[in-house]
Amino acid sequence: MSHQTHRENPAQSPLFAHPTQCDSGRIVSADSANWAGDFAGELNASGNVSDNVKASRRGFLASAIIGGMCGAGGLLPGGVSDAGAAGAGETRLSISHNNDLFRVRMQMEVKGNVTLVEDPLLPDGKKKLLPVTADLNLDYEERFLRPAGATPESEVVAVERHIHDAVEKSRLSRTAQTTELRGTVTDVIARREQLPETIYSNDEYLTHKEIDLLRTPISSVAIDRLVPQQMMRPGEKVAITKNDLASFFNLSGVASSDVEIELVSADSSQAKLQMRGKIEGSVSGVPTRLQIVGKLTLDRRAGAVAWAAVAIHETREIGKAEPGFDITATVRMVRKPLAKVQTLPAKPAEIVFDEPPPTDRLLVAVASRHVGLEGLMDRRWRMMQDVPGDAVLRMIENDQAIAQLNLRPLPRLPEGQQWTLAAFENDVRKTLGKRFGELIESHEGMTDGGLRLLRVVAGGRVKGVPIQWIMMHISDNERRRVLATWTMDGDSVPRLAGSDIQLAASLRLLDGVNQTAQNDSKAMKTGENTDLSVVDSLDEVESVASTADVVSPSDVKRR
Repeated sequence: MSHQTHRENPAQSPLFAHPTQCDSGRIVSADSANWAGDFAGELNASGNVSDNVKASRRGFLASAIIGGMCGAGGLLPGGVSDAGAAGAGETRLSISHNNDLFRVRMQMEVKGNVTLVEDPLLPDGKKKLLPVTADLNLDYEERFLRPAGATPESEVVAVERHIHDAVEKSRLSRTAQTTELRGTVTDVIARREQLPETIYSNDEYLTHKEIDLLRTPISSVAIDRLVPQQMMRPGEKVAITKNDLASFFNLSGVASSDVEIELVSADSSQAKLQMRGKIEGSVSGVPTRLQIVGKLTLDRRAGAVAWAAVAIHETREIGKAEPGFDITATVRMVRKPLAKVQTLPAKPAEIVFDEPPPTDRLLVAVASRHVGLEGLMDRRWRMMQDVPGDAVLRMIENDQAIAQLNLRPLPRLPEGQQWTLAAFENDVRKTLGKRFGELIESHEGMTDGGLRLLRVVAGGRVKGVPIQWIMMHISDNERRRVLATWTMDGDSVPRLAGSDIQLAASLRLLDGVNQTAQNDSKAMKTGENTDLSVVDSLDEVESVASTADVVSPSDVKRR
């Protein structure tokens, strides 16, 4: 690591706490009683963060993060403990590269505002600002995984985790919500070749909410990389590299930064450091701005950071798949090297490091209670709207919309009746109207789940732009029916990557669908579709699914 250094008078830092140990090796933090208030105040003083402009991090952070407790204490504020005055001379800081197994607990408290569009299908539409609060807790055991021939100093690009606890309690305006990790997906793998981390389970498929819950705003894997491994004096500062900041804050990239880390004090057992500065970066193609103030305690005997507290003020614009926000998150983390595994399997997970994460494990479980179905899809698909009678998903990659999927429940046909493939083909032609160009493909068969499938692929043009539609009529022996319509421009067809086939193969139709008067429209009763799509421009996939009498809506629009 290359560093730029300069020296100044030691900063006084009463907010440092020291990790201690309690029963069964569980870690607690001996924190100052007014830690949260003082720490948030320090961020406000250094960064002019107004009290009424605070909120949660990425994903709300799309969700995730952290805490652990030992009895009733855990990471909650406790007694004050300081390690004594800093030495006046230089000291060499270093970390141990032999620590590959840790117990980690984090806790995050969030306040702020999120910015949403009133209609999620119209990203340029009217926006609204809503207050949000969240408390997120995560407790896990993790083991670093290294490829054959890797040196201990090599960057860790794969981690195996057993999750003991993962809970988020949040409130958006007046709506409260609790998100917890299912007990069937407590063992996960995190790949870090590209950031944010790619998290998956070999046991069961995660949902988007679970992925967001497990994707932490600061990384326990990368925290040791923040420690300058060199001679330092109290008050001396070192610039943190962009790569290390991206890795620690789980960012896709860092464009610019002035973040520095400073040695505050050191003795034979520990060293205290603090960092502060601003970061201009991005997350999955969406620009983001972070202002951070952080405190670290390096356990010099263990050669690892044992305690950290980081206040993050983050501002991000609205993305295609996530809201915008202006938030302040306070994150506390305690970690302890372990001599042997406690809950992880004795044998490390096998990772093929010269290949990307396995595609068959990167599907997500999606469900719509209003349409009455569940299945597996590519992670790029995000649910944009799920309301009675209609669900809309979009394929988003690097904040670009690739395709759209509309799902609608259909009324049950009379006993003994079924749609024929010929009738469905004719219906597609009527739906597309003047946009219809050619019938590319049609198929009738059974899905892997035993559902009857009618599938039609049609091509056409919208204002001169080649468009392709994939329409599926899916039904079961209980006469439940669903209509699925994929829409994409011609250039995006290869990027669909068989998402339609994947959903059809894994689809299950459910009882208890919440239907509305939309389902009683003439078009729904007769099976006829009304062409009501309107194209204003030609840029992203949009929907007119809110129109009551449209059964197979969709078009490509550009801003």
